[in-house]
Amino acid sequence: MYEARGVHLPRVFEVSDGRADWDPPKGADIGLLLAHTSLTALVHHAGRGYVVAVDSDSVEGLSDDAVGLEFLVMKLGFKIVLSHHASVAARVAELGGLSFMQVFALDSTGLRRSLESHPPGERIGSAVSPGLVLPHLGSDELALLPRPILAYGLVERPVDIVACMRCADSVVLSRDALAHVLARESLAAFTAERAS
Repeated sequence: MYEARGVHLPRVFEVSDGRADWDPPKGADIGLLLAHTSLTALVHHAGRGYVVAVDSDSVEGLSDDAVGLEFLVMKLGFKIVLSHHASVAARVAELGGLSFMQVFALDSTGLRRSLESHPPGERIGSAVSPGLVLPHLGSDELALLPRPILAYGLVERPVDIVACMRCADSVVLSRDALAHVLARESLAAFTAERAS
């Protein structure tokens, strides 16, 4: 489990556009990641009592300037924000949030190039996309990634989910992938057992 100055990072996020109500599964460490959505959907999920992360690059109507980020983090209360912009990641961390710089890892060259623009800071982690590549990275490549690490994208099969959970602090799953795994395992075991 990853905690950073009052910001809890769930072991698993269900990715959604947030246009419908969402109830977190009981007894598990699962949050909601809002992506490819609108400002209206963000407002709908603000202050609901469950952990919500926001892929800020994919929110229609949200500015990535200082005012927009202050609205997102301070006014709406979203403390976990993903972005591929170094300035956004740094500003979210300054505002007391936990930010994730999106790292595109289609090959080792792309991984290293993405990391060149990664801002320093203890509250700025790495959202590796596609997350499916994480278990295939060498230990030297994994060591380059600022923690916490979020596996984001193409993690669908149970075997891949388990493999990603071994090297990432959190994993993003689609609703179908999450439902499939939870139908086979207890919620508590799924999110807690692989916390190592």
